Amino acid sequence: MPWAPSSSSPSPWTASSVRAASAGRRAPRPHDEEVINVHDDVVLGIDLGGTHLRLGLVDRNYQISQFEIRKTRELLQCGQPVEQLVEAVRAYIADRLGDRMPSAVSIGFPSTVDRTRRIVISTPNIPGFDQQPVADLMEQALGVPVFVNRDVNFLMLHDLLAHGLEGQAVVLGFYVGTGFGNAVSLDGRLLTGKHGMAAELGHVPLFRVRERCGCGNEGCAETMASGLRLERIQQERFPDVPLDELFVRHASDPVLRQFVEDLSLPIATEINIFDPDCIILGGGILHMAGFPRDKLEAAIYQHARKPYPGLDYRIIYAAPSQESGVIGAGIYAFKRLQDPSYI
Repeated sequence: MPWAPSSSSPSPWTASSVRAASAGRRAPRPHDEEVINVHDDVVLGIDLGGTHLRLGLVDRNYQISQFEIRKTRELLQCGQPVEQLVEAVRAYIADRLGDRMPSAVSIGFPSTVDRTRRIVISTPNIPGFDQQPVADLMEQALGVPVFVNRDVNFLMLHDLLAHGLEGQAVVLGFYVGTGFGNAVSLDGRLLTGKHGMAAELGHVPLFRVRERCGCGNEGCAETMASGLRLERIQQERFPDVPLDELFVRHASDPVLRQFVEDLSLPIATEINIFDPDCIILGGGILHMAGFPRDKLEAAIYQHARKPYPGLDYRIIYAAPSQESGVIGAGIYAFKRLQDPSYI
């Protein structure tokens, strides 16, 4: 069945709503006014990160236009981040689409999200979103379907399409940026788990590690295998070396070699669990100048069980792009519009 707004959702969007958004005011709820047409061929994709907010219009061919990057802290300051996000979306739509609305808004959060994909559970790096029914609140404000999911799942959806992997039985995605992101695709559908919390590989505990993680636990893989860990190494051992030159100048240092080894452990663990057709490696850390990909691949192979799966899986590196998460958000939105059961 097609998406339908809840009884509390204003639908459809009205002319006064868009005029108010253009003027920077909170738009009134729609009444019996002139109806503004929904643009059926585009959705608004959003990749919300702790540092940057990326937005773009995505069409049915998954082509992106009107791409923008903004500073998250400038848009979502203190107070009510959901309301501030609504206002940013309203202003963008009014500027880019005029008197029309996208057919849906799709947002990737650096968060855990409940299984219904309506509630953001925990967002350590952006205060104010925890336990918020973001999808419901934004639908009530905007009058169009709003979909939310983990940002890493949107990266995975983009990469599955970009590399022709949607038909593969098992694909694992590992995205090492500020944290350690993970997504699992089984027969073309993302693994969610009972509560929506599946594939939190960055929070698998490592033996004898006692570092405190942002999630509140001790010993999470992310404390030893992430951009945050690399920043600590740089500050403690190489304070005079810019972070982006760390591997160019010191890749052979024992501490950085151990960092690469630590990266390999959760990856090899998940390979041994799922026996994948393919793994995708991405994220800013793996694209740093001088990063020793060969050493990482060798370490993964060393820890993968032999003969299988260790001897038979493909490795694909995700292309670095600011737009991937936004396009993935668009892919997810069109899938949800076509099949509301797709989560």
